[in-house]
Amino acid sequence: MILTIQIIIGLAAAFAVYNLIHYLFVTRPSRKRLLASQRTVNKAVIEVIKTLISTNKLAPINEAELHSEMIANIWGRGVMAFEYHLPIDRVRVPIPELKALLGKELAVYSDKNGIHAHGRGSSAFVVTDIWQLDDRLHFDVAYLINLTTVEYIDDLNRLH
Repeated sequence: MILTIQIIIGLAAAFAVYNLIHYLFVTRPSRKRLLASQRTVNKAVIEVIKTLISTNKLAPINEAELHSEMIANIWGRGVMAFEYHLPIDRVRVPIPELKALLGKELAVYSDKNGIHAHGRGSSAFVVTDIWQLDDRLHFDVAYLINLTTVEYIDDLNRLH
C-alpha cells in the first residue's frame, strides 16, 4: 500500500516538474517570440495602411478598427503569421488589387527598415491570403523570421 502511494506521489511530482520545465523553457519563450513578432508586423501593417490611405486606396481607418490575431495556434508552434481585419467599407480598390498593393508596400517597408526574410534577401512580410467575410476584410500576413514560417509559406505556395 505504501509503495503504491509512493509511486502515485512520484508520478505526480514528475508530471508537475515536466510541465514546469516545459512551460519555462518552451512555452514561455515561444510566446514571447510570437508577441514580439506580432508587434513588429503590427507596426509594418499600420505604416502600410497609412501609406494606402494617403494614396486614396483606403478610406481613413482608426488604429482601433484594425485588429490582428495570431494564427499560430492553427498552423503550429513557431509560425509567425497574423490575421488582420478591417471594415470593408474602407476599401476603395478591388480586393485582388489590394492584396498586391499590401504585398508591394510591405516589401518597401521591409527594405526601408532592413528587415529581411530568414535565409533570403527578400521581404520579411508576405500577404498569404485575403478575403471578405460579411462586412469585414480579412488578410493574413506572415513574418518570415524563422525557418518554420518560411516552410509554412512554401507549403502554401505548393497548394496554389
